[in-house]
Amino acid sequence: MHTRFPLHRRSPKTGRFPKTGRFPAALALACACACAAWPALADPAAPAALAIPWGDWLVAALQPVSAVLVPLAAAAVTAGVARVAPWAASVLTRQRIEAAIQAGAAYGQNAVAGVARGRTVSVDLAAATIAAGTRHVVETAPPAVVRRAGGVEGVAARIFRALPLDAGASIDTALRPALDRLRAPSGRP
Repeated sequence: MHTRFPLHRRSPKTGRFPKTGRFPAALALACACACAAWPALADPAAPAALAIPWGDWLVAALQPVSAVLVPLAAAAVTAGVARVAPWAASVLTRQRIEAAIQAGAAYGQNAVAGVARGRTVSVDLAAATIAAGTRHVVETAPPAVVRRAGGVEGVAARIFRALPLDAGASIDTALRPALDRLRAPSGRP
């Protein structure tokens, strides 16, 4: 077979490597199989059925392939995580903040006497409930979560919005007194 250019260079017209037929590859495979089976064929005491050790061949062939492909797959996964990491970190942090706020609201409702979980919180108990929930979140959540939530004030504001408060509760009647309780030297009224 004569080509106008060597097999290892691209064609100037198409930019592709020259086509090679499938016949040479099939012939090489048949020769490899025949060479491997030749000792079994030459033995007169061999049974009529020829046992070709395909499993051993596959293991022997796949070991170098896996030695190359496993690091490539690990690199691809690492690159994918690196591209997605800022987005994934943002989602996970947002979910942790919301989980901490819900836990703080539930804790505040359980910690304050006279507040029943699932019912509206009255105006006179709202400040104590918000302060107890905020104190719980600040003490138990990781500092990065509290920082991302807006600090103590941000956590208190989010718990204020998460609680089922009475219609008369507002920032002036519930949130500001809760922040005053949190700023008090002892942290308790």
